[in-house]
Amino acid sequence: MTQQILQRLWDTLSSIQLVSEIMVNQVSSPSIPDSMPEPDHAYLGNPAIPPITPTPPLQTHQQTNRDITVEELATFDGKNGRPAYVAVNGTVYDVTNNRAWAAATHFALPAGRDYTSEFATCHAGQQSILATLPVVGRLV
Repeated sequence: MTQQILQRLWDTLSSIQLVSEIMVNQVSSPSIPDSMPEPDHAYLGNPAIPPITPTPPLQTHQQTNRDITVEELATFDGKNGRPAYVAVNGTVYDVTNNRAWAAATHFALPAGRDYTSEFATCHAGQQSILATLPVVGRLV
């Protein structure tokens, strides 16, 4: 029962984070189409709160096409100043500046690993979460 409550709470927080990031991106990126639905401000509290995850810097073509092995991914664990990377469905994402991955962990899952099955289990139907993360390469 407690696990279900925690999962619902996490799902709600993830949704709030996503809506907050979408709002911030709408303000900082006017190229987003007007057809995107307006978020419900009742869930966001004060809209003047800074973004949960900073807008990622523009990435070069070389960074996003980089092949990363499982062994190499393990070195990006977020420790000792190293970036924190995770892989989902063969794509490697940088979660270094993502608040949900504070201290390079997410619900006791450490960075530097492939979480394809965990993402499918915990965030089914929430592919938009991945769209907020910078892509750094592909898992080979």
